[in-house]
Amino acid sequence: MSFKRSESAREALLKAGSLCFRREGYVATTVDDICTEAGVSKGAFFHHFASKEALAEACLEKWGADMAAMDAAAAYHSIEHPVERLMACMAFYMNIFSSPDQLKSCLAGTIAQECFDSNPMLRQAAHQCFVGGEAMFASLVQQAIEGSKAEVDPAGIARLWMGTIQGALILYKASQDVSVIQDNLRHVQAYIGSLVGAKRRD
Repeated sequence: MSFKRSESAREALLKAGSLCFRREGYVATTVDDICTEAGVSKGAFFHHFASKEALAEACLEKWGADMAAMDAAAAYHSIEHPVERLMACMAFYMNIFSSPDQLKSCLAGTIAQECFDSNPMLRQAAHQCFVGGEAMFASLVQQAIEGSKAEVDPAGIARLWMGTIQGALILYKASQDVSVIQDNLRHVQAYIGSLVGAKRRD
């Protein structure tokens, strides 16, 4: 087996693990599946990771960091008006899920659903991914309502947005109807916009 020269074996395993866990689920994915996807030997796997669980924990840590980096580089941050910036943030994520090439699955969400009761370590690692995303979104909501009389709980709205994304992904997986993702996100975007005084776009 061989992996891309531009990647180390560890990087290839992290990428393959995240893909397999998102696509097949944590429980159904085997170490052999991950090695095949990564193009590395089983010996290379155990050189870098003690177990599938250890790889999954590292994948979740990387997932959280990668999502934070992707968000930080997003163009919506350059928008000066805080309400418009918040609306553009939601549009940014809606656009990601509209891409036909995008795998409609969240690593943190998938592992949390499967392991919340059986594996406290992975549950907590998945939770940390959500905590980071919620904190970022709550900050945008807080900026959007500063100086206004809007009675809004930024943390609660952030959890609503995060929960809508995760719920929409579950509904998509069950129905295989990709429109359910955009429909759910669009409705909640409009609701959040109404709370912070966003201008309606007819």
